[in-house]
Amino acid sequence: MATPSEPFGTNRLITIHSRLPTARIFLRSPLISDAHSLTERAHDPECTAFLPHISHPKNPITIESNERQVRNWQADSLNGKGWFLVVALLPKVKQAIAPYEGDPSKDPCASIGDTGLIPWNLAEKTAETGIMLNSGPLLRGQGYAVEALDLVFALGFDHLKLEKIELGTDKDNVPMRSLMEKRFGVEAVWREEQGDWSFTVGPEWWKKRQEAKSDAQVVIDIEELAER
Repeated sequence: MATPSEPFGTNRLITIHSRLPTARIFLRSPLISDAHSLTERAHDPECTAFLPHISHPKNPITIESNERQVRNWQADSLNGKGWFLVVALLPKVKQAIAPYEGDPSKDPCASIGDTGLIPWNLAEKTAETGIMLNSGPLLRGQGYAVEALDLVFALGFDHLKLEKIELGTDKDNVPMRSLMEKRFGVEAVWREEQGDWSFTVGPEWWKKRQEAKSDAQVVIDIEELAER
């Protein structure tokens, strides 16, 4: 089993790369240049079907509002409240399936999804996660969500030494339930008070998942992101 890189401190913006040669994506803290792709996702009914706070927001979601939101997410990370992370294609993969030659700030695939560990409680060693990906056949159903969540679990269990990561999803979100149950082997638990489904994983579950991967275990490297 490969050895993870040294534990990386919180209160900073980051990038996360897998050491697997088959990796297609990486995770990073959001940038102002992601506002366009974040807005595209927020306006895509396939992406927000089970997220009423995005599909029917109190205030319009615009590029300008997402620029402010990126600043808020960055501040949350720098203040140690958690890591909101975008999913981005590695350059060679992006060039193959989503090339873009124009203004980078207008690239609809500058990020192809979002995930993270936010909020967290590092004292209690717990965190929440989730995943949203762009729609379309080139990205949906291709294993990108599994790849992204594996990076999140490696971050949470191998680096932050968390004891519990929880993912909640809408009662009607059958695709997410299928993803967690079939691809991750995690049983859904109904939360009556919230009216949704919850999936909870811990370090022992992650250890078994890694062992089952044999030579394809997920080991990540984390670097500080200088760009804002």
